[in-house]
Amino acid sequence: MTSLDHRFVAWFSGLDLPLVTPLAKALSIIGLSGAVFIVIALVISIRRRRPTPLLATALAVIVSEPLSTIFKRLAGRPRPSESYPDVHPLIDLPTSNAMPSGHAFVCFAAAVALSAGVPRARVPLVTLAALIALSRVYLGVHYLSDVIVGAVCGTVVGMLVVWSLRLVHPHVRARYDRNRGQQSQPDTQ
Repeated sequence: MTSLDHRFVAWFSGLDLPLVTPLAKALSIIGLSGAVFIVIALVISIRRRRPTPLLATALAVIVSEPLSTIFKRLAGRPRPSESYPDVHPLIDLPTSNAMPSGHAFVCFAAAVALSAGVPRARVPLVTLAALIALSRVYLGVHYLSDVIVGAVCGTVVGMLVVWSLRLVHPHVRARYDRNRGQQSQPDTQ
């Protein structure tokens, strides 16, 4: 697995394509601390006049951010370019460890939490989280396995946030149940 991880990130970081590199850098910036998902959740909350999308997304970010830092310290995996001289990061190397990807962790947690209340947006939200996560591999600062572990951990955190909100807050529970029953019907709110 380590050899495959190394080959994958070395190949990607060596590309530096004229159109893809600026896009990957932009995705990495907007994915920092789940910022893009907070903005999306804010717009949805304002449009629907309900705070729950923003609440769920913000909680997912608040919980996942420190958890990813703790997991990074426990894993202690160095960044690809620190282990392999043929990996050339296309951005400044973060000072934290590599495993799991914090971008993937936080973005997947936010995307899952937000999409629970807005099921029609699930595919675009998860796709955006995946593109942000993969941008970190392309930029040479993460192995693919860092991103996969971050995505799985973030998904679990996002699901736990939704589950917790459903237990604690009756409005969230009613909204979630209503959305689950109407997934195939257009949302009129």
